[in-house]
Amino acid sequence: MSDNKFNWDKYFLNAKWNDIYDNAPIFEGRRLPSIINRDAELVYLSSQDLGFSTLDKEGLASIISSVKNSFKQAVESKSYYKAATAKSDFETIINLLHDLDVRTSESLEG
Repeated sequence: MSDNKFNWDKYFLNAKWNDIYDNAPIFEGRRLPSIINRDAELVYLSSQDLGFSTLDKEGLASIISSVKNSFKQAVESKSYYKAATAKSDFETIINLLHDLDVRTSESLEG
């Protein structure tokens, strides 16, 4: 039975990031998630532990193969959280490149 007395929305509205990170089982012992800071035009790719400008066409395109390798290795070792992170990073890169009018035929499996 759920406890409807606790206001989770209010908790999340006022919670500090460290409180959420420290208490979320999905993050236990894992890297921070990938994140985009649109105001600063930056993206942090957790699967690579690297940051890029969201406007860096060449840098973003050049990291695709490393992200694909991370995905492949994670799947082979059954590290599904790492695989999901790499997949998300791959999709983020493709979307950022698309926003910059860079079309690519890259696929995660290929």
